[in-house]
Amino acid sequence: MPIFILAGFQRNLAPRIKKALKNSSTQLAGWTGVAFVGHKDNAHDIGLGQINQLLKLAEAHDGAHIFGVSSSKTRDQTKNQIRPHFRFRWLDAKPIGLVGAGDEATMINALSVATIEETYWLDKVKPKNSASPLTLPAIFACQRELEDIWRLSESYNNQGHLEAAAKRITQFTNFHRRRIDGFKNTPWCAEDDWIWDDDGDRHGTPLFPMDWKYSLKLPDGFHFDVSAKVKGKTHFTDINGKSHAYKTHMNVTAHGEIRGDTIAAGAPRAANV
Repeated sequence: MPIFILAGFQRNLAPRIKKALKNSSTQLAGWTGVAFVGHKDNAHDIGLGQINQLLKLAEAHDGAHIFGVSSSKTRDQTKNQIRPHFRFRWLDAKPIGLVGAGDEATMINALSVATIEETYWLDKVKPKNSASPLTLPAIFACQRELEDIWRLSESYNNQGHLEAAAKRITQFTNFHRRRIDGFKNTPWCAEDDWIWDDDGDRHGTPLFPMDWKYSLKLPDGFHFDVSAKVKGKTHFTDINGKSHAYKTHMNVTAHGEIRGDTIAAGAPRAANV
């Protein structure tokens, strides 16, 4: 049974909201709701200091989706710390607040609409395993028509966007998975002539929450071995815009960061290392 976490609602509504979630499972497309109370008594907000605890709760529930409620100016910071790791959406705060006036039905209706869309995302968009193109970081240079795959996959309140994302996933795989001489598997081939091999030896598991992407727990030690398809490449730029000297191949995480040092010049490049 899939689980969502309703996060950030004001503390003085906690007893009523927890009770409503407990009594509403049959109305939420098979989903179960878990409450995560915000840090303010009389306003909706996920405190920045609560985010790690919230992410740990999502992990404990096998990658639960997070439905956030907030009227804070830190909404963008909150979103940016959660969305790369677990499926995240903001909910309109008004239906949640109506619970304080005894109206639980409006909140349950809003949650029902959200869970219908989340069911589609779970079935059609969520990465099923590390072979999904969504485990690639957005710095991967893909065909122009596919560049919005990550944005569409993160969207909500727009069924059309999610349907487009599902199509992009198939198209992306068909276009960018290619046979390359010297590789036992079929790596990802970028438009800027970098080869992203996701079948190498697993080592160096990142710290939480970097081992999660889009509610998928990445395999222990998962990363991409990125190497140049053509001669002459001297630098690789990571997700933060930092340039790294390139020699033989580089370990790049699913979030676009460089792990460890570059391989020494002249080191042997095995087919699937």
